Amino acid sequence: MLKYKTFSPTHLELVPTKHRLTSASGLGTLVEAFDESVLKEPFEKCLPERVSPRSDGSYRLGLIQLASFIRGHDCLADLEEFRKDPTLSEIMNGDTVAPRTMGDFLRDFEPKNLEELNAFLSLQAKSYRVQLEKHLKKPFKPSLAPHLSIDSTSHVQSGVKIEGLAFNYKDEWCLDSQGVFDEIGMCWDLELRPGNTKSGVGACEQIRRAFSSYKFDDEKYLSGDAAYCNQDVMKACMSVGAKFTLTANQATTYWEDHIPEITDWVPWVYTKEERAAALAAGITLPEVELGRFYWQPSWNDVLRIPVVVKRQVRSEQLSLLEGHYKYYGVITNLPLINRTLQSVIEFHNKRGNAENFIREEKYGYDLKHFPCLKMRANHAYGLLAMIAHNLLRWAAIHDSPSRPKFAKGFRSKFIGVPGKMVSHARTLVLKVSFEFYQEVQRLREALELKPFKSPIPVALGTG
Repeated sequence: MLKYKTFSPTHLELVPTKHRLTSASGLGTLVEAFDESVLKEPFEKCLPERVSPRSDGSYRLGLIQLASFIRGHDCLADLEEFRKDPTLSEIMNGDTVAPRTMGDFLRDFEPKNLEELNAFLSLQAKSYRVQLEKHLKKPFKPSLAPHLSIDSTSHVQSGVKIEGLAFNYKDEWCLDSQGVFDEIGMCWDLELRPGNTKSGVGACEQIRRAFSSYKFDDEKYLSGDAAYCNQDVMKACMSVGAKFTLTANQATTYWEDHIPEITDWVPWVYTKEERAAALAAGITLPEVELGRFYWQPSWNDVLRIPVVVKRQVRSEQLSLLEGHYKYYGVITNLPLINRTLQSVIEFHNKRGNAENFIREEKYGYDLKHFPCLKMRANHAYGLLAMIAHNLLRWAAIHDSPSRPKFAKGFRSKFIGVPGKMVSHARTLVLKVSFEFYQEVQRLREALELKPFKSPIPVALGTG
């Protein structure tokens, strides 16, 4: 009979210390980096004024709420956690605020503040794209021409007192948001609306606002699903000089009625990798063809807008029931002279990433639920969450350009880092591991901030 060696873990003895310890060294470094950046002043200007001399200033409150989102808090009540961790209190020169105070601050936001905060989002996103393009190596540099996608999502709530709650078409008791994200995950605009608001409502204003920092002739793109395929959205894109790709909507364009006009269908070209993968899996790639026609909008007798149509052969069983082909159309003002029809479809399909970033919005920053009763306060809460998201997304891309982590994974690596706070030569010092110190220096360099001066480099991670 085999006998196994018994195992028991090594006994640990807990010893209290008076040292100021933190479990989130990365939090303070990111908050300080934001405070030292050129974005500080325009962010501060967006915030409502607080007139009481005894109250915390708006900028301090805004920074604390950004820190809360960066840390991964799920609600305003989690602000109490900061009182147990010295890092943020030291940086803020005093205790952080109570949840009730933050709620009062969010309720101070007026429509003008919300519009300015949305404009700041686009400024922040553009600024981070420029920095990434400057500091990343090829092939990870993002194009300076953003490819924006617009989409909406529901936020299911409980209770009855939250302003704007309504049943949507899915019979969900909810609020609704409509966000604009680029292909690398930056948020450019976010609107919070009543739950029964249809997709596409207010899209024109968001498009103009998102592209407000660009000149008319700058290269820029916008994609959207069929809910955004209408003449107002097309005109909004044209008014700011943006190229668009929109999933064709039969109700607004009657595009399916024009399919018989297409006579020059061309086959879809699969890559060697796609053919090899299909062969290895023992499957047959679908028969796909592409064609196009030109659609005339009602507002212009001369303009003709291309509609690229993809048709796929159905299975024999479905062919009998629903016709031989399944059709999919994309309406676009992209020039087709030096562009294949397949490249238009592939370019449009990149908008699928937007769904991942919307999911990040809801689950990475807990915007599944909103904390306040007033719509404006909840809108401010959502906008501050997206500002924190942009900062974390920028840092995550710098950390791993080929495969940037989403918020949860990046927090585990960069935010939840242990450290010890000490005073050295009248300077507050956060002792961390040397590896983390190097990461922080790299991010500060990318933000074009001065690197930290280490008075005792050898002491990092010791003591």
